[in-house]
Amino acid sequence: MNNHILVTVLSWEDRYFLGLEKNMTEYKPSKVILFKYNNPLTAEWKNENFQKTKNLVGDKLEIVEIDTSFPHENWFAFKSAFAKFCEKKNVLVDITTMTREAIWLSLFNCKANGCETNYIYYKPKPDGYSPNWISRDPGKPRLLYKMSGIAKLGAPSLLLVTGGYDIQRLDSLIYNFEPKQTMLFFQDGDDHRNKENFKDCQELFRNKYNIEALYEYDAFDVESSYKLILEKLMEKENGNSETYLDSYNIIFNSLGAKTSAITLFNIWIKYPQVALSYIPSREYNREYSVGIGKSYSGRILF
Repeated sequence: MNNHILVTVLSWEDRYFLGLEKNMTEYKPSKVILFKYNNPLTAEWKNENFQKTKNLVGDKLEIVEIDTSFPHENWFAFKSAFAKFCEKKNVLVDITTMTREAIWLSLFNCKANGCETNYIYYKPKPDGYSPNWISRDPGKPRLLYKMSGIAKLGAPSLLLVTGGYDIQRLDSLIYNFEPKQTMLFFQDGDDHRNKENFKDCQELFRNKYNIEALYEYDAFDVESSYKLILEKLMEKENGNSETYLDSYNIIFNSLGAKTSAITLFNIWIKYPQVALSYIPSREYNREYSVGIGKSYSGRILF
């Protein structure tokens, strides 16, 4: 894969730099676009990885500074960087430590610039996730520019979320959007934490918001996730002759594994009437993950 462009976002996590080393060795990109968020709350945490990145990548590195406080300006920063460096190129997007907003902005601009696009995601090492909180103090959710759907006048809203361990952000999403219907998808499997998380969410959201549409799925299997979510959207609501997809204004949000953001983007590509939304956090756990483990990769078909 010579003459490829690698796109990544600077992070303090081990798997950011360990993944970068793997990508540089395996894919040998001709250029690395590094989006660097200027967040005073995490800036010091990232200094070591930033210096290591500059030493490793050398003159192949293109740094694009962005600010979490200005999403409008960030949209243009992504647009400009992809237009300048990625047009008609082969692009590998490392989504491992990207925000979901950065993932969707990257993929949107890959599509706009005619890129052959692949993604890669690295999990932490086995048992490398912190058992404690991941992020706290959620901001206000927002729809993404150019990916905010096509609204049906007078139609009710349906919020569909691929959930994770951050229940506070999920609760804030439902509270702020006030959807008529909500569908929640949570990671399946035998992992104790996943089971406990699903049980807690069933209890909380059924009692607080009367949500019944809670499902388990494999967030790391993009193809099966795509099929399951579409299957649920194609169902007909009781007493309604139309499907959820046809009768609701649908808002997507990803809070689970980053690969779930790929699934939702793939559905948006086919059904651009749905909207992609993002909810930021204002506080992060520095010890969220340790090491690097299994990788997941695939191609985005626009």
